[in-house]
Amino acid sequence: MIPKIILGKGARATRRLIGYLYGPDSANAHADPHLVASWNGFGPDPGRSPRRNPKQVEDQLAAQLDQPVKMLGDKAPTTTVWHCPVRAAPEDPILSDADWADIARRIVAAAGIAPEGDEEACRWVAVRHADDHIHIAATLVRQDGRRPRRDHDIRAVQREARKIEVDLGLRRLNSGDGTAAKRPTSKEHFKAKRQGQDTTTREVLRMRVRRAVAAASSEAEFFAVLEATGVDVRPKAGPSGDILGYSVALPGDLNKHGEPVWFSGSTLAGDLSLPKIRHRLTATSPEPVTARLADPWHQATAATERIPDHLTHGDDQIAQGQLVALGGALDLLPLAAPAAARSELERAAALFERATRSRITADLDSARVLRRSVQTILRTPAATHDGAGLAMLLDAALIAVAFAKHWHRTHQHAQQEAAAQQSLVHLQTAYTQVAVPVLDGLARRTPGIQTKQRYARHLQQAVPEHADRILERVFKGC
Repeated sequence: MIPKIILGKGARATRRLIGYLYGPDSANAHADPHLVASWNGFGPDPGRSPRRNPKQVEDQLAAQLDQPVKMLGDKAPTTTVWHCPVRAAPEDPILSDADWADIARRIVAAAGIAPEGDEEACRWVAVRHADDHIHIAATLVRQDGRRPRRDHDIRAVQREARKIEVDLGLRRLNSGDGTAAKRPTSKEHFKAKRQGQDTTTREVLRMRVRRAVAAASSEAEFFAVLEATGVDVRPKAGPSGDILGYSVALPGDLNKHGEPVWFSGSTLAGDLSLPKIRHRLTATSPEPVTARLADPWHQATAATERIPDHLTHGDDQIAQGQLVALGGALDLLPLAAPAAARSELERAAALFERATRSRITADLDSARVLRRSVQTILRTPAATHDGAGLAMLLDAALIAVAFAKHWHRTHQHAQQEAAAQQSLVHLQTAYTQVAVPVLDGLARRTPGIQTKQRYARHLQQAVPEHADRILERVFKGC
């Protein structure tokens, strides 16, 4: 069961919301809208008043909801509307109006809108749109003129939803810890659908910003990579001229006024604000290297192979740092992968993103080698020509993600555990797509009989006690 809180303000905010709840929508999802519960048990219902003009009943309902707000006059709060859609899962049984009424009362009580037994609480209504969801609309002034106490109402409503799932035998969703990135809004989804896009602008920008962070070794390089990937960047400068933040937009993504739709880094994800990015770049900037670097694929694979040990035996800060680094590597791997595997790798990276964030502070310094080696791979295109390095790294990443899933389970990070499991499925598919051509290529390059005979003589000289057994297996397939 998914509740989502939306706040509204303005002189006609309540009337607009009631009009939306009882009117048609572009997706035709408003089937038989009607009241299932209200603050007093007998609020006017535009959906069940056949002998009256529905618009007049909507006006009456909005006016009754707004009455405590109007009583305050100029002292009324700016934000006056609390709107909470509550949706059941597709596989859940169809609930009755009475069930939905009980759910609505539990939600407004948990949120502090209308605590149980409080006769002076806020006014609210619950409108059922279809079999699978309701909308709760409330005004944010109590009937005694005071403001409701809505401390942490988002978390409180989510906790109550988990209890409702258990009580009614509904699909149980994973509890969160408040670290998830903000999801695209319904409007953003509808806009993407109208434009024939599978992904919203917010999700595209989040992935491109994450890739830029993973690929960059300095703040200037971060902004340069963003612009190189086709992202419009608008820095936010303070009075001193120092850059305090940034916003990004996709070219051609415009609002109704024909202006670019900008997203600040912090609204894409909490760890994509400029201060957080600066900390990450500083903590993981490459150390001076005097000796010639080894093969970056081997380095990245070796670093990834160490992640399970860090997750099993390291402290939590180091473990979290390794997960962040692994997430950055997965973000960049599609850029070094053959076209056939990119889609699955991109999906794996997008899903694993949730598994890289928790309330544990990450020790980013511990993951320098993985970060630096993956960056080197991208800057050395010739190193990716045969796919063997990628297959080797993906093999190590599969094991690391499996250990990440277990680590989150032991820490009771339910959402992160589920994300790691989902990522694992796409990573396994990508590994097959990459490894099969590599193994086929190795089979075609099998040494000829003369080469094998030469190696056999060397083997007999080097390890005579084992040579016969080894050669028997080698020449069996000749």
